[in-house]
Amino acid sequence: MNLNIEQINNILNDLWNFHLVLFGIALTIFTLLYSFILSKREELRGISEQIKLGANSPLLSQKESFAIKYITRLKSANKHTARTILITFIFFGFSWVSHRLVSDCYLQYKKTVLFLVASLTFIIIIYFIFIFIKIYQNYKAETKI
Repeated sequence: MNLNIEQINNILNDLWNFHLVLFGIALTIFTLLYSFILSKREELRGISEQIKLGANSPLLSQKESFAIKYITRLKSANKHTARTILITFIFFGFSWVSHRLVSDCYLQYKKTVLFLVASLTFIIIIYFIFIFIKIYQNYKAETKI
């Protein structure tokens, strides 16, 4: 494929915007999950206090078990989100620097960066699809009546 410098710059700009959007979405999801984790952790502390004070009912133990599982699942999801934040930020920076700061005289360098970032972006999209499928399967399993 023979791309000219204008096409390469346009694609790098699009990739830069795409990674900026992904970064923002991942940061929002991370913050949301973090707030859910903290909320459930406070609930778990209250349950643990009741158990320590001698209120040892099966319902309380069940609530404690559910809270621990919930926190563990959200922590796992937040690990994936944190990885996504880091990766998209790196790609965002790499695309931006290549597009804005590297001279158009370095056509071969820009072409290499373009194909590298585009390929890795494709892998990130596959990763997102995989994570979404896992989350959706978990959602379906937990919302069965």
